[in-house]
Amino acid sequence: MKVFSDPAWLYAGLFATVAVATFLWWSEIRKTRRLQRFAAEKLVAGLAATRSRGKTATSCTLLVFAVFLLFAALARPQWGLHQRKTAPSGIDILIALDVSQSMLARDVRPNRIERVKLGISNLLDEVKGDRLGLIAFAGTSFLQCPLTLDHSAFRRTLREMDVGVIKMQGTDLANPIEEAGRSFSKGDNDRFLIMISDGEDLEQRGLNKAKEAAKEGIRIYTIGIGSKKGSRIPLESIEEQAQDFLKDPSGKVVITTMDDSNLRAIAEATGGKYYPVGPTGEGLAKVVEELQAIGQRKRHAMLTEVLPIERYQPFLLIVVILLLCEFLLGNRIRAHAPGSALVLFLLLFLSGCLRNDNVKRAEEAHENKDYDQAAAFYEAELNATLAKDVQVEPRLYLNTGLAHLQAGNLARAETLLEQALDKTMGEPTIQSTILNALGNLRYAEANLALDAQNVVSARTAWEKALRNYDAAATIDGNPKAIKNREELAQQLEKRIQALLSRISGIVWRDVDGNGRPQGKEPYLPAIIYWDKDKDGEHNASSEPFAETDAKGHYAIEWISSSYPVSFRLGCVLSESNSTAGKTLVPILPTPPPPLNPDNVRTQYVKLPEARNQQVNFAYRAAPVLKGFVWNDRDQDGERDQNETGFAGATLFLDFNGNHTFDNNETSFKPSDSGAFTQIVPPGRHVLGIEVEGEAAIVTFPKEAPKAHLAFVDFETASEHLDFGAHDPNQQNQNQSDPQDNNETSPPNPEEGQKQDATAQNQQPPIPQEVNALYERLLQEVEAAAQPLDFEGNVIETSRKGRDY
Repeated sequence: MKVFSDPAWLYAGLFATVAVATFLWWSEIRKTRRLQRFAAEKLVAGLAATRSRGKTATSCTLLVFAVFLLFAALARPQWGLHQRKTAPSGIDILIALDVSQSMLARDVRPNRIERVKLGISNLLDEVKGDRLGLIAFAGTSFLQCPLTLDHSAFRRTLREMDVGVIKMQGTDLANPIEEAGRSFSKGDNDRFLIMISDGEDLEQRGLNKAKEAAKEGIRIYTIGIGSKKGSRIPLESIEEQAQDFLKDPSGKVVITTMDDSNLRAIAEATGGKYYPVGPTGEGLAKVVEELQAIGQRKRHAMLTEVLPIERYQPFLLIVVILLLCEFLLGNRIRAHAPGSALVLFLLLFLSGCLRNDNVKRAEEAHENKDYDQAAAFYEAELNATLAKDVQVEPRLYLNTGLAHLQAGNLARAETLLEQALDKTMGEPTIQSTILNALGNLRYAEANLALDAQNVVSARTAWEKALRNYDAAATIDGNPKAIKNREELAQQLEKRIQALLSRISGIVWRDVDGNGRPQGKEPYLPAIIYWDKDKDGEHNASSEPFAETDAKGHYAIEWISSSYPVSFRLGCVLSESNSTAGKTLVPILPTPPPPLNPDNVRTQYVKLPEARNQQVNFAYRAAPVLKGFVWNDRDQDGERDQNETGFAGATLFLDFNGNHTFDNNETSFKPSDSGAFTQIVPPGRHVLGIEVEGEAAIVTFPKEAPKAHLAFVDFETASEHLDFGAHDPNQQNQNQSDPQDNNETSPPNPEEGQKQDATAQNQQPPIPQEVNALYERLLQEVEAAAQPLDFEGNVIETSRKGRDY
């Protein structure tokens, strides 16, 4: 093994040593000759009486050796080996977001693009230490946010993303892949692209471009959003009701569907995965969780490198000693003590200044409890070290982080302490100190969250603090961490329990109407939401919620700075409640005055103090009127096999019993097949009919009045409320088209009822006269509102959002 890494400096040192020795020898000879020319030979000895030839020779020798050793130090002497461990950086993640017009479809709430933006924003806190970038694409693509560790800048860019950012419309899945290839760092092998789209690849180039990207080491994860059944694209803003929809050049309404086949193929071609976005962004969460696991493995995978130990320090130290001795020795017989004393004083003074100035000032500020100033000095030293492009001492990260923690700069302190933790893998004592400090940081975060009545954030921070203290105690039995953990548990009980209320309950179908859930009655998965604006509607963009478990149970933790407190809870049934063909309505208790019980849509909850309270939601099947209107061609009042449905009629609920449709009475029309299903309030109803056309008549019921009397209650339906109608004009029109008559096979009444079963099972419009609960339920079913993070907790489910 070579002792000197750069032996060329040794050769230069030999040359320099010879040159300096020659110069000194020539200089001494020159001085002697000049003295001989200046005075007579017998006077030279007297004039040079104080000059010591021995000291002069020694001084020159010391100087020559110092020059040689200086060059030897420059030659980088090395012997011995040491292992250096380094932790690699995180991963690069580019998110490509489809901003074509199809992303305005509202098959998810509030619409596709807003659902995706909300899902990404909620997951940003989970992505730490990784660089994020954002690409917008439609007919073309553009890098909106380059790869950056500044996640706040990424969040601002994401917030501004909207349909119309890319002027060229359409969807070309190849463009974002090409843009990603140009945006990734060439030297990084861990490059990931998350592509979020409805999958409509109009150019059909995405798969080929994905195969090329796979060769470059880019792994693509795809997220599909939208409905496979298709949805229209509204042109109104998200706050307005959808009335005007996008049309193609021929005037037909455009239907956009989610095509997951393209997205699956692209993901599989690069070794990635495909996920549907899900109602609450579960697909995004799965991708982020998988990428975070990859990033964590990379960050904590220590890279070991065997390096020789640099030994230039002893050479430089000997050089300094030789030069100091040469300076103090002089060339006179008697040394000058004052000069030597001055040199020694300067050395002692400068030795106190060898310590870094910023660090020294930081320590002084810390002793004076000026933590902000101490953090500023440590930060200045850290930045100066980083600017020199040299390895930073891990303890500098630790001291800077501790100073920021004591100054209350929690975000900066967390970053620095995490960096210190990553750089001290082989030093357990320091790691224990860092983990204890991180526990203190989480404790401070929890207190701030409690001050803001944010229980979920406080509990999350507390749990992290407990894990940090446990880890510190496990490493070396850190007594400070053990004591902090004990005090933390006491604080948790003392601060939270005094303010916390627990609201729990069950959502079920109350078949027998006794108000008590029983084993035979089905549980209903649902969403329990806080009706903040008291309008009885679930506003997905502003009102938080909690989901029940599969058995309809839910639990919410509510914290208030003062009691008594009141609020309103609403309930929306999930689509998977196993009640197809039934319209369920909530049976809610009467609210206290001055609230109008006729317009109640949510439950009024009042908490006089912090406590546990049950709030249940019972649902019952709404009363229904069902029947059929047929075209009675032979006017005999009986439905024959060749007689089909009749849509040219208006059915109405005859409130005043005059057998005439009045303006204040509820009306509805049968479907095109003649079937009808109408939700009504419980009780007695008179169902009448009016046929369209001047010559049209009602042939059934045969007797007057032409109406049906029905009595209905919850969980019941009055069926076979049939009407026969005859319109000569429609009869003549049907007879004038023999081809149509020949093609139509004469069905019998039972077959007709089976054919119309689907139409009868569809949810009918709800009249204004029915309880407002019915109207709200219909609006929620049509809106299919998607979940928003709830300020509460659900039993046996992960906590999201924050409590209130």
